[in-house]
Amino acid sequence: MPWSGPFTIGALLERCLESDRPWPPESPGVYVVTRRYWEGEPDREAEILYVGGITGKSNRFVTRIGDLIADMYGFFGEDTGHHSGGQKLHRWCVTKQVHPSSLFVAWKSDFPCARCAEYEVWKLLKPELNAIAPPRCRFHDSE
Repeated sequence: MPWSGPFTIGALLERCLESDRPWPPESPGVYVVTRRYWEGEPDREAEILYVGGITGKSNRFVTRIGDLIADMYGFFGEDTGHHSGGQKLHRWCVTKQVHPSSLFVAWKSDFPCARCAEYEVWKLLKPELNAIAPPRCRFHDSE
């Protein structure tokens, strides 16, 4: 299965009421946030800002992306918030004067192990705003 997207955050939100809208699944996966549009596979030329996923096997992937977007738009406080990556993206947008709606998001969820996939995508793309590496998979970690 190819990546779904990239979609601008703005276009994704504009289509939220459409029945055939592109929407992240509930099942675990990996998402990327980029500054630039790309085709096929994300690469560093797309200016990779953030790579994320969901820990464990919970069916909260779509909710996690929702948390990311809410915090990207500044819906958090000093001691509250849902997504540290979304907060970092919000601060980056303020500093760079880039509206969150113009950033791109894409996701993929057909990996045998979403935890391993998130780490591998992070390692390959070297996102600008991820402060630390995603946690390694305790079942498949071979390094």
